[in-house]
Amino acid sequence: MKSTFYFFACVFLCFSALAQNNKDQTDSEKRLDDFTDAKRHELSLDVTAALVLPAIQPRYEYILGRYSGIGADIFIAIDNDEVRTEELEKFSITPFYRQYFFSKEDYGAKGFYAEGFLKAYTYENDDFIGALPINEIENQSYFETALGIGIGWKWVSNSGFMIDLGFGIGRNLGFSDEPDELTETIIPRGGVHFGWRF
Repeated sequence: MKSTFYFFACVFLCFSALAQNNKDQTDSEKRLDDFTDAKRHELSLDVTAALVLPAIQPRYEYILGRYSGIGADIFIAIDNDEVRTEELEKFSITPFYRQYFFSKEDYGAKGFYAEGFLKAYTYENDDFIGALPINEIENQSYFETALGIGIGWKWVSNSGFMIDLGFGIGRNLGFSDEPDELTETIIPRGGVHFGWRF
């Protein structure tokens, strides 16, 4: 009888402590906890790629926790005869891992971040093609992979709207069979993404 009484007393005290902890949370803290648990997916689009190149570059990121996330970019160039650059990237997929720092909010994956990425892409060297006579022009496509790092800053509102500003550099790993004198060794990465966390 006495042991049963102690058991129920312990159960009552545990439930009372849990209830007290929940009451100690402010409404703002509860909303932020719900935000962290419910919203772990991000979809965004690079507006600089769309306006400057033109190209479509969507991004997906999965929020692992307050301080980290993983995701990938896909880059698809839109054919445009008016855009002539030395090397024209046609398609790429870039998986990345991010670590977030200095966030004072109760939910994270925002603010300053550093990332590592691996980029696999195809491109055409327009400088090489332009040096050929018109009747000898061939669409020479090449495949390359690059490893790099980047930094950036992400803003996320309580509703989920986000802006991601970042840049980085990568080094090609040498898989391309393009002539060495035409091959670039360093590639840039960057842009301004607008999107939504849900």
